[in-house]
Amino acid sequence: MTPTSYRGTPATTTATAHGTVRRARHHLNLPHARTVTTSPLSAAAAALRTTFAQHGMMCLTAPAGVGKTFTLHTVLDHNPHMQAIRILPRPQARPQDLRHSLHHALGLSGQPPDDCGTSDDLVRHALHHPVRLLAIDEAHQLSATCLEYLRYLCDDPRTQFALLLTAGSHRIRALRATAMLAARITCWHSLDLLDRADIPTTIAAFHPHWKTADPAVLLHLDQRWAHGNFRRWATVTHRSISIQHRTGQPTADPDALLRHLVPGAQTR
Repeated sequence: MTPTSYRGTPATTTATAHGTVRRARHHLNLPHARTVTTSPLSAAAAALRTTFAQHGMMCLTAPAGVGKTFTLHTVLDHNPHMQAIRILPRPQARPQDLRHSLHHALGLSGQPPDDCGTSDDLVRHALHHPVRLLAIDEAHQLSATCLEYLRYLCDDPRTQFALLLTAGSHRIRALRATAMLAARITCWHSLDLLDRADIPTTIAAFHPHWKTADPAVLLHLDQRWAHGNFRRWATVTHRSISIQHRTGQPTADPDALLRHLVPGAQTR
């Protein structure tokens, strides 16, 4: 299989959890926020479906706040046939920690065995059938030995699963440095910031608060604060709604809103 690279800009936000990852939430639990289905989001879904069909490996990367976790969970929620196993490891997890997470995520009975060989046998047997997707969020937090352990599971002739790793763009070297694993990744998919030309329509679709906003206001807020980053757009939306509820007046002046976000900052 030839390695493939994709680039895209999804509707974005993130979520965290310990152990098995729960469904992603919008940043700040923003009420009424919507998932914006863009063509790049569809491209990410297509890339993952191809990887799953090939029983391959895919790495999804993005700068912080652009939306790799939200994209991951949005795509998986719309593709239940992948029977995804979602794991968010703790920083610098040991292989034994990863074994325990897999034991619980796979629904294996009892407590994870202390013996590594016994634990591996149970995990490998569970990964034999049906074919599943193992999705490791924030994979750049894994130690080199954990990444090697994932390579070991993938190479086992009895296992049948696809592997998806997400990583921040600034931490991608941690994955590339594990040569044996990086050489097996068949798809590197990079998510970009929102294109400035798409800001007015995308943000109006993202939240009803901006439905009637002047496109020039949205572009100004993006240039001065959000910079095409959906996590920042969730923040500015939350703050604007809070001000509106407190004052009873819409926040018409983007510079006044920016002063609430960055006190003392020059906004022009």
